[in-house]
Amino acid sequence: MSEQTKTVPISGRIAQADYDFLMANRFGGKVTASEKLRHMASFFRHYHENFGDYADGLEELSRLLLPSRKNIKELENQLAIHSEVLDQAANVLPQALAFLISRQSQPPQNEALPYLLKTEERLLQLSLRMIEQILRFGLTSNAPAYNPRLLDDKLDTIVELIGLLSSREQKSPNTDKQS
Repeated sequence: MSEQTKTVPISGRIAQADYDFLMANRFGGKVTASEKLRHMASFFRHYHENFGDYADGLEELSRLLLPSRKNIKELENQLAIHSEVLDQAANVLPQALAFLISRQSQPPQNEALPYLLKTEERLLQLSLRMIEQILRFGLTSNAPAYNPRLLDDKLDTIVELIGLLSSREQKSPNTDKQS
């Protein structure tokens, strides 16, 4: 018998609510309490051993989000509506979280600054991707959202900030000293 298929008997007590939960769920077709406990232990071990890289983190976050995304899509279908705003957020935010999850390991001391710089740059890229898309949504008179007027009063501050950044960049160093 290989090390992976070798089993070890264990005995223990669990709360009634945990047992009821265990028995009420199929867990991939498992029926008995023993099968379900083995499945849960294997899943939990796999989860902790493999959740550290970007692809696995993104896959796990997608799995966790699947029930809510399916529910939202079903409701959108029933009501014949769609939100690109929601789709964009549901796409980019898990990518940012998966990237952060993949940064769990401490880098060697001499690589700490490059590690932090890369982390900051990647999160900024993902954030800007979402901001750019939301700004594109604001280009039309009706945002591609459940509420087509969603962005109406929310873009004023962004426009003001962009204006301030633009005016700062247009000032020359000499102008700053004279002010």
